[in-house]
Amino acid sequence: MLRRPAMLASEVRKLIAPVLRACPPACGIVTITAVEVSPDSSVIVVRVSALREHTVALAYMEERKGEMRHALKALHMHRLPELRFEADFLSEQGSRIEKILQAEGEQ
Repeated sequence: MLRRPAMLASEVRKLIAPVLRACPPACGIVTITAVEVSPDSSVIVVRVSALREHTVALAYMEERKGEMRHALKALHMHRLPELRFEADFLSEQGSRIEKILQAEGEQ
């Protein structure tokens, strides 16, 4: 059984990633940007970034939550953790800052 949160986060990422391949086309490219595990491994927060529609991607992940929890049984944990999904807007913020810096550099 995996006990360390970092190791558990890595395994969770591997188990959940295949679900993203079937995400609706309206989302664009969807990626898992981070997986955070609580110290007692009772809650796992998965941060998701979508190229276009974050809300559609999050709704899709919520719909498939049962399937993903079932996949987590492969970890042989005593108690299955609660899965939570959050949108990650850091890549959008980074590209916005980059555009601003480029515009300033041109002036």
